[in-house]
Amino acid sequence: MEQSPIINILTYGLPGDITRIIYLEYNSRRREIDRIWANSENHYQMLQGYVSTVETLLAISIFYRYVIGHMYGAVSFYKSVNQKLGMEKECAIKAGKKVLDRDQQRHLLSAVINFRQFQNKYQLEPVFFEYSETIQFLRNCKDLLYQKEYEENDSI
Repeated sequence: MEQSPIINILTYGLPGDITRIIYLEYNSRRREIDRIWANSENHYQMLQGYVSTVETLLAISIFYRYVIGHMYGAVSFYKSVNQKLGMEKECAIKAGKKVLDRDQQRHLLSAVINFRQFQNKYQLEPVFFEYSETIQFLRNCKDLLYQKEYEENDSI
């Protein structure tokens, strides 16, 4: 049985306008990675043996920027607004038709905590997700690969 690509799993249930943006960026960057790898003088050939891992990291990093990053922001904003009001008052925040209340904030916080645990488990520092160019993403992947190899071979 064939597995669904991670990008499909991550975007399942998201609104169409967000899903489209994520897919457009993912597909564009994936094509760019193939172009970089096609160049015989590229510095990222060692990653070609890890295609599925690179695709997974690409999908997760784009999902982080479009979804998780905004959740971090919403949780932080909700917390700071309600701290300013004090513990005796609870304030829901309305943006357009969306309302961020205590229950919604807890759900978002749960997702944020789960993602942090995922980051910690796979040693994905927040800086890993900070790139604007695809070549920077590949550099982050290469650094992660060498970090893992170093840790596995470090037998002091």
